[in-house]
Amino acid sequence: MAAGCDGGDSVQVFAASSVTDVLPAIAERYREQHPDVDFEFSFSGSQTLASQIEEGAPADVYISANGVQAQRLVSAGLAAQSMVIGENVLVVAVRDDAPWRTVEELAASRPRVAVGAADVPVGALTETALGLLAPAVAGPLRQGIVTHDPNVRVVLSRVELGEADAAFVYSTDLAASRDVRAIALPPQLPRNQYVAALVTNGNDSPNAVAAGFVAFLRSEQAERILSAAGFLVAGDAAR
Repeated sequence: MAAGCDGGDSVQVFAASSVTDVLPAIAERYREQHPDVDFEFSFSGSQTLASQIEEGAPADVYISANGVQAQRLVSAGLAAQSMVIGENVLVVAVRDDAPWRTVEELAASRPRVAVGAADVPVGALTETALGLLAPAVAGPLRQGIVTHDPNVRVVLSRVELGEADAAFVYSTDLAASRDVRAIALPPQLPRNQYVAALVTNGNDSPNAVAAGFVAFLRSEQAERILSAAGFLVAGDAAR
């Protein structure tokens, strides 16, 4: 953490691309109670950000789109106080005017498919989903894969730009996209969990300001913002 230009505290937040739209809104709500705190955000693939932190990037808070990348930093002694702050659902994005309404119809058309790289949370979840679909559905979708992208926003852009017919993305990503709709996947497929962690870099004296923000991510105020954006939070999971 570095001192802000106004004499306040600056918190560096490294976060998954899929929270690009919602996280600044949560930070603004936090600043209503802590006006001296400034936030600087870096959004990218969770694995890319974890690698940057391992290499010494000056992050204070890390938010991953799955627990694997967060645990990677905790196990290395670079992060602590990790906690799940929400969940998301995998869907297949297609253009609004696309003819398909089900994943079975989509597979039968032999589409071009965009997915995340295997080491990206959305890519790992996509692989799990394909493994749980019927072979007659999963086979054509696998054969149609044309890109393995570094984060979920790039995956979605393939459909937006016409470079793919379908893309495996999170349901919340479609809220920020025009002319794209979701095809639902079977409800038994797993969700991805968003995990927030305090970056310590092996320091025994954690950044108190950053720790306060990490704790705030589990507050009712933050959960309301996440829920409004389509994320599943503790209250949603109970319903």
